[in-house]
Amino acid sequence: MKLSDKIAFGIVTGYSFFHLLILIGILPQNIVWGGKIIEPKTILYLEFAALLIMLFLGFLVLIKTKIVQWNWQVKTINRWLLAFSIYFLLNTFANLLAETTFEKAQAILTLILAISLFNLAKRKL
Repeated sequence: MKLSDKIAFGIVTGYSFFHLLILIGILPQNIVWGGKIIEPKTILYLEFAALLIMLFLGFLVLIKTKIVQWNWQVKTINRWLLAFSIYFLLNTFANLLAETTFEKAQAILTLILAISLFNLAKRKL
């Protein structure tokens, strides 16, 4: 596993724990989704979806780096990684436009993650 792979997996793992901490109530819900979603049930749905997406992305990284053996074509894995890379690049811009300092700071992590996922998708293993 290259350094950029470890960075990507570390960020994904960190975000997974972050979403889990919000789901179980250790972190306040007003620090996510721009602090604009008031309905607790809606935040729980969104955070659960975000956690599942992060777990799926972590699984993709483990498959691509051959830590986990899975019978998917390399093209499929690469397309998923590229899609996530584009998503996190767009998310970087959204974070920069956010109102809270906490979400603005996330722009650095999402940009690093986008670049790492792009590099992972383009690398032949």
